[in-house]
Amino acid sequence: MLITLLLLALFSSLWGQPLIPDDASHYTDVGNIRLTISNFGTLGTGFANWPTQPSCEYPRGSGIEHLFIGGLWVGGRIRRGSEEIVAVSTAAIDVASARYASEGFEFTPLSPVRIRSSLPTDPYYTPEAVSHRDFLVEFTDTNQVIPGTTQRIPQHDYPLGLHVRLESYAWNYPFADAFVILWYTIRNVGPTAIESLYVGLWADAVVRNTRLVAPRGSAFYTAGAEGFLEQEALIYEWDAAGDRGLADSYFAIKFLGSEPPCTTVFFNSWQFRNTIGDEWTQSPQNDQQRYRRLSSSFLGQVNFDYARQFLRSPSNRSIMLSVGPFALLQPGDSLRVAFAIICAKKPGDPAADDPASRFHLLRYAGWAQRAYNGNDLNGNGRLDPGEPDVRGDGSIVRFLLPSPPEAPRVRLLVGSGEATLYWSDNAEASRDIFTNRRHFEGYRLWLSGPAATALDSLQLLRQWDLPGNGIGYDNGFEALRIRDHTGQPQRLTFAGDTVGYTYAYRLGPLLDGWLYRVGLTAFSSPDELNGIPELESSPLAAEFLFIPGRGPVRTDSIARIGIFPNPYRISAAWEPGGSERGRKLYFYNLPHRCRIRIWNAAGQEVAVLWHESGKQEGGTIGWFTHAGLVGDLSTAGGFHAWDLLSAADQPLAPGLYIIIVEDADSAELRLGYLLVLK
Repeated sequence: MLITLLLLALFSSLWGQPLIPDDASHYTDVGNIRLTISNFGTLGTGFANWPTQPSCEYPRGSGIEHLFIGGLWVGGRIRRGSEEIVAVSTAAIDVASARYASEGFEFTPLSPVRIRSSLPTDPYYTPEAVSHRDFLVEFTDTNQVIPGTTQRIPQHDYPLGLHVRLESYAWNYPFADAFVILWYTIRNVGPTAIESLYVGLWADAVVRNTRLVAPRGSAFYTAGAEGFLEQEALIYEWDAAGDRGLADSYFAIKFLGSEPPCTTVFFNSWQFRNTIGDEWTQSPQNDQQRYRRLSSSFLGQVNFDYARQFLRSPSNRSIMLSVGPFALLQPGDSLRVAFAIICAKKPGDPAADDPASRFHLLRYAGWAQRAYNGNDLNGNGRLDPGEPDVRGDGSIVRFLLPSPPEAPRVRLLVGSGEATLYWSDNAEASRDIFTNRRHFEGYRLWLSGPAATALDSLQLLRQWDLPGNGIGYDNGFEALRIRDHTGQPQRLTFAGDTVGYTYAYRLGPLLDGWLYRVGLTAFSSPDELNGIPELESSPLAAEFLFIPGRGPVRTDSIARIGIFPNPYRISAAWEPGGSERGRKLYFYNLPHRCRIRIWNAAGQEVAVLWHESGKQEGGTIGWFTHAGLVGDLSTAGGFHAWDLLSAADQPLAPGLYIIIVEDADSAELRLGYLLVLK
């Protein structure tokens, strides 16, 4: 009785109490999937912050989105007095706009978003981290009033009494960079047991290329088709009729496992906010209807073959994957459920959904399952002979992946017509986490460009691998090794950088002003005995976007400011589209800090630009957004980009322009001339 009273006191103190502010500003950023995760249970943004924040973007920087909004659903049977009540707590439901929603958004935050990383070079590094990017949040369904307000959460009349801890895990490995694992710990903090409990992950999926079509209007959401695979515990959506193959990927939810174990999985999909027609296609409107969805597939009203064929027709539907029942969750007890959000490239015809188009999806799904299984390689729930005993105590350690060699530590120096990549030999001491075997084999250099956008695929440029073992080219690393003036190997260091660099490779000749992307990976030799294939570090972990060009100059060393292209005719070849706000030209032969003034032939000043090497080089103009740049851009620092827009934000008229550059340190002036033709 005392325990019940204490729980009731805790329960009552939480209701209506102002808690931690809502935070939906964080998204996974180490791999190729950029998924927003809030501290109140939602996934995605509802495009509330589009285009500045991704909702569920894949590949990163592409503008191809996969999710409007989604979140956790938990349903069960509880007693309030003598009455048995069916209740469902939802993090999100069908809404037209996530910005002003309240009904169905029934979880409120208990903690801010905590961030961890297992990467030693990451600012969030901690040995406690599980993946390359962990998010940790806690939220509850116990508030019936939106914290900090007097507004009740509509229809949230019977909270189950849950505290939920979500840990999300993301990696940058190429075989694991397209999924995010969601590990939910669900604790009963209510006064009574929860019976016949089901846990689901619901998503209003939408796979569209937002570079082509802005996420507005009903037509944007009506091109999705859905499918599901019972044996894989997987439900998915793809763009079947919207962007003509330019949103060529899947969005999927996969059930990975639970503690205690539960293997019964249910599939559902329904029309957006629909309340007419066949019941199984209607959107559930109350807790009783939502509980029926959680506890059955398609309400048991159609067989899987019929549902599969029906869902191939494009429409505006949401999807849900649920698991249960968990027979009883007593006050104070917890259960754990793991799902994966997966995105994957979809080859072939946009309308097709077959084993060939699902190849990449199932490959990532397999790696997500393998990550959950950890050292329980066969997934049978126990550690068998021959499976790695990571802790030495016979326990299962989840969320482990066979690790490729550590990503090389790299540095790029950019010049005119060239760039030089330096890297350390840290990857060569790497050991596999399962076998403790030193498994480094070699390096691969990847390059894209010259390009108008950052989205061009990296292509293999060079490979170097260990000599004498019959793997790869056996060409070794001696040609790359940095040496001193006597020819002896040395570690090169740079001011302000503690890394000692062992190798160097010059890229060139390159085209000044054009965008390039370079990545360096380390790869392992295969381990056939333990069934581990060759693994490769992610290019994203050692990647640079860069534009070759000249470095800063002394003003007294040049006669005139340089401009290219000059004359400027309508557009330049490096511009990704026809927009006037996507234009770009460069000024070069610039000092370290200077003011650039542009005058027309009538003597009117039309624009003033401030240049400072490494800080302000014109990187905020529209071209960089159109090009899909994500992350830092490396340059030599001696040139400045301009979009040919005046200080009044108007496109430049055809004509002759005079460019005057004033050195901020010496006050010396230099001239240049620009001719604009249309």
